[in-house]
Amino acid sequence: MFALLFLLSTALSDTFRSTDVVLETFKGTAFVGMAAAAEFFVVIGGGIDLSIGSVATLSGMAAAVIMGGRNGNILVAILASLGIGLVAGTINGLLVNWLRISPFVATFGMLYILQGIAYTYSSNPIGQAAPGFYAIYVSTVAGVPVLLLTMGVFWALCWYVARQTALGKHLYAVGGDREAARLAGVRTSQVSFASYVICSVIAAAAGLLELTQSYVGSPDLGATLLLTTITAVVIGGVSLFGGEGSVIGVLGGALVLGFLSEFFVSVQVDAFYQELIEGLIIVALLGVYRQRLKT
Repeated sequence: MFALLFLLSTALSDTFRSTDVVLETFKGTAFVGMAAAAEFFVVIGGGIDLSIGSVATLSGMAAAVIMGGRNGNILVAILASLGIGLVAGTINGLLVNWLRISPFVATFGMLYILQGIAYTYSSNPIGQAAPGFYAIYVSTVAGVPVLLLTMGVFWALCWYVARQTALGKHLYAVGGDREAARLAGVRTSQVSFASYVICSVIAAAAGLLELTQSYVGSPDLGATLLLTTITAVVIGGVSLFGGEGSVIGVLGGALVLGFLSEFFVSVQVDAFYQELIEGLIIVALLGVYRQRLKT
């Protein structure tokens, strides 16, 4: 699908015939791609996390404030931001797996809590990324953007965890049939708990990644992130019912959305219609999957 969209975009718009534009589109997709990877780990285990946008927002704001434009604070800012993700994921995991609260309700509540904290602190962009941190977005190695090299390592690590580790295999088992996984000796609650922690930590890292581009922390960062990430997950072939899909598919889904968005901008399509199309894609693909289950 991604290859077809790329060829179509190149044919219909002169914009995509520029190597610089294509590279910038890849870089612009990194944030959504990382957030989609975060959602993947929860969805594949049969859950869902609605709070990833708020986690990314608060982590980005915290990092921007702590850095304050100074290189000396980068490490502290990164640790603080990832700590926000760790706390949010731990709470989500406990609510879902030990208090037995619906994933939708638990993470929806976390979404509003974190969003409330962000807007209480500031309703406007605040802080400033350190020059050394911002360099991640603008620097290159042998002509290849450092950001793309970083994302290559990230996606390889995600693939390894999902496909080559016991945790990844257990996540697929729990998402496919939780009771069968339990009877087979899988500690289903612990596995599900781990997926929420992983999701929120990666979402926090996504907030840091976006800071390399935006340069400031914004309370509006994650406003539309949830719908976009779920769309990327669904386009990537991951079942929202759990147990089916691949992280490489999610990467493909994120790239499809990135190039689709850039194409819409190049032909001057309103942002409202972009969101409408994303919603229709989710509904259509869910309908197709439901039909597959019946047959």
